[in-house]
Amino acid sequence: MKNHSDIAIIGCGPGGAVAGALLAARGYSVSIFDRQQHPRHHIGESLLPASMSILQSIGMDGAYMQAHHQGKFGARFFDPVAERLEVFGFALPTDATPPPTFNVIREIFDLQLRDIAQQRGCRIHENSAIVSLTEKQTPVQIQDRSGETHTCDFVIDATGQAAMMARKLGHQEMLPDFGRLAVYNYFSNIPAPESADPFERQYLTMHIIDGGWIWFIPLRDGSTSVGVVLKRAAVQKNLDLQQQFFAAIQQSPCLHRRLAQATVLAPYRAAGDYSYHCGQKFGPHHVLIGDAAGFLDPIFSSGVHLAISSAARAADAVDAVLQRGDQGALRQYQADMDAATRVFQAFVERFYQRDLIRNLFFSSDKNPVMRKAIISILAGYVWDLTNPLIQMLQSAVPKTIPDSDCVESAQCEKDESAASISPAAELTPTLATPYAGSR
Repeated sequence: MKNHSDIAIIGCGPGGAVAGALLAARGYSVSIFDRQQHPRHHIGESLLPASMSILQSIGMDGAYMQAHHQGKFGARFFDPVAERLEVFGFALPTDATPPPTFNVIREIFDLQLRDIAQQRGCRIHENSAIVSLTEKQTPVQIQDRSGETHTCDFVIDATGQAAMMARKLGHQEMLPDFGRLAVYNYFSNIPAPESADPFERQYLTMHIIDGGWIWFIPLRDGSTSVGVVLKRAAVQKNLDLQQQFFAAIQQSPCLHRRLAQATVLAPYRAAGDYSYHCGQKFGPHHVLIGDAAGFLDPIFSSGVHLAISSAARAADAVDAVLQRGDQGALRQYQADMDAATRVFQAFVERFYQRDLIRNLFFSSDKNPVMRKAIISILAGYVWDLTNPLIQMLQSAVPKTIPDSDCVESAQCEKDESAASISPAAELTPTLATPYAGSR
């Protein structure tokens, strides 16, 4: 049949490209549609160690990543009021130690993933927004903006925060208590910190401020991504994006002094009202992955990790459906992703309770068990039920993310698109006494 594929993936970001590469490697014909063309700008530069085994499985091993991207050895939290820095290291940053994960320039990283999916056999359709999709029965009918019709046996929605199918089916619910506005830019020639900090570029650093936080993400080309995330009450009226950015940055005086002397590389950009979850992540002939299935405040870099992880788990589930008609695999997929999201959601909720987060991250009591538990979550190992902190978070989080129920059918009529994982216990990160450097 002309223009027919076993699987159609809508969106060619990390989730869509990884899912396509994995399924094409299993022998499926895969078409990936994206409304834009690579390379294209996207925010979200921070990867987690738990994603690396999946990337390695499609050819992006540590050597490949180290040749193209900035190594990251952990996450640092800085309290400008107390002038205190706490470092949670995945490994020690020495010349002999390969980075456990990386910060990436998304234009480069996403293009590399697209090329890998294409090399594996995926048919890539760029500048090809999907304007209608009827999927109650197979073959699924898809029409792109040019009017061309495509058919497939199964659809993977990887449309990111466009959340094509969730919006149409009414399965998207906003999470109002997280960060509501992010304003960010890229800088070069940032002066060195006033206190010696030789390992700054080997970490992601978060500055904790009133009403939000600031990210500081070094990239391989020498630039640094810096952004502020603010709750609604902290957003100041009548300020343009640059003014909003520096009004927040002023709460971290050392960072403000450095950025005031740095070179700005791009216009200031913003993203808002982006924390949400989707109560139903699948139907008989479709599944949602990555941001299309939900997105949380980015404080713990969960976005790209959940996109890559959900792509791998969804690939297993889709294979089970197409090979054996096993709809239970889709229910298990949703249960797995809901469990992971609940952990990150509860962690984020506690971050915004400042007394709790200062006790958790800046405690003078260096409890080694709790510290290891925190590092494991920061590394993305959110399915490890032996982690005592995960046990606590799973039991404490409100049920805003419901337990999975099967919805047997759904239909998406019109929209435009954006663009077997090992058990967590087998993916235990390398935990090291972190470098206690200065800000």
